Amino acid sequence: MESKRYVVMGAGEIGSYLARSLSADGHSVTVIDRNPEKRRLVEEQLDAAFVAGNGSHVPVLEAAEVDRCALFVAVSSSDEANLAASLLAKSVGAARTVVRVSTSEDVTRYGRVYERGFRADLLLSTQLLTTTRVLNHVLGYNTLEIEYLAGGALQLRRTGVEAGSTLAERRLADADLPKHCLVLAFVSDGKVVVPGGDDHAQVGDDALVIGTPEAIDEVERRVSRHSRRLERVIIAGGGATAQAVLDGLAGHVRRVMVIEKDRQRAEELARLFPMHEIVHGDATDMSLLASEGVGNATAFIALTGHDETNLMSCLLAQELGVVRLTALVQKSETSTLWRKVGVLDVVSPRTIAAERIRAYIDSNYEPHISSFENGAAQFLHRAVHPQSPVAGERLADVETPDGLVVAAVIRGGKAMIPRGDYRVEVGDDLIVFVLRAEVPMAQLLFPGPDADETLP
Repeated sequence: MESKRYVVMGAGEIGSYLARSLSADGHSVTVIDRNPEKRRLVEEQLDAAFVAGNGSHVPVLEAAEVDRCALFVAVSSSDEANLAASLLAKSVGAARTVVRVSTSEDVTRYGRVYERGFRADLLLSTQLLTTTRVLNHVLGYNTLEIEYLAGGALQLRRTGVEAGSTLAERRLADADLPKHCLVLAFVSDGKVVVPGGDDHAQVGDDALVIGTPEAIDEVERRVSRHSRRLERVIIAGGGATAQAVLDGLAGHVRRVMVIEKDRQRAEELARLFPMHEIVHGDATDMSLLASEGVGNATAFIALTGHDETNLMSCLLAQELGVVRLTALVQKSETSTLWRKVGVLDVVSPRTIAAERIRAYIDSNYEPHISSFENGAAQFLHRAVHPQSPVAGERLADVETPDGLVVAAVIRGGKAMIPRGDYRVEVGDDLIVFVLRAEVPMAQLLFPGPDADETLP
């Protein structure tokens, strides 16, 4: 294995986990952190070099020799510093940058804007990664990756195909899938296949699906053998992550109760989610849990900002009879201990983020699903001009190779999944999924410059 050089800004949970992992594999790692007291921990426990200072200052980046690194990773606790550091790191010679941000919206709606503006190769949100993992646990999904297109109006989801899945048991033409979605590819052992109506996936394949958020959630339910609709879910804590999980549970759960200790936040949640039951109280109060009938819940999710509160509330819910338990854990080193203490799923945001960055490195720096499998397939974003051969044509009448699919259309600011009877018009913005061998044909069918990159 070739040894490479990495620079990590931030010696917190994410940075420490990543630095330790990369150092263990024989790579050269330098950690930047504003706290000089972190030096001993970094040099002795992480086996990495240390530079004290603010990573959004050029002299600090030069001291860390960012111009010689294969990847600069900005994962400090400050979104602003991470974004600024990415731009400056590229300016002084970093080959690639990864930036951590806090909120889901920064990725789902504005990800491409941030990536382009701050020259970041990969933008990731700990909140979004955490929400996806929690929903996988609770709803029984098998989502591997999600990418957001058209400002979040469309999702591109890569999901594992399990035994019993409609995609494995039926021809694609006969698969029980909702409208407003499209299966773009099956991925098996690094090979990407754009399926026709007579094809079906094999168990163990990954399916790449594009669609509206509502449609793609329904696809996940039908594709995953373990997917489930829940009768009643209790959430302890009402912070930003809990709110994101509430949004994700919409349509999947009959009844949701949120227990929030802060009265003002509880009142705010009651206004935002009038369809749910919001309780002002302490999730570690056994009498409160019992009086609210927590024991009858299908699942209990602890998402407060305190690990101890999450552990205690899960143990109390378990004592009352709840079987499916999920807890948020900030301190990644205690995750294994938590699993031993109680039968629960543990979600560590910082560990998930570090694992995502490591996966990016191990995949030869492929940042998005749209550049997966070593460039075997890609997405082109094309604006339809008068000279385009497809202008004015129905998609069903356009002769395209098997490895080319018009995946989505953006017309008048509205994103949609087109069918064969869709007539392409001048001014449409098309998202075209194409295998590498068919890129020249795609450029002939859809000539001209790319569409506005802020759309996808």
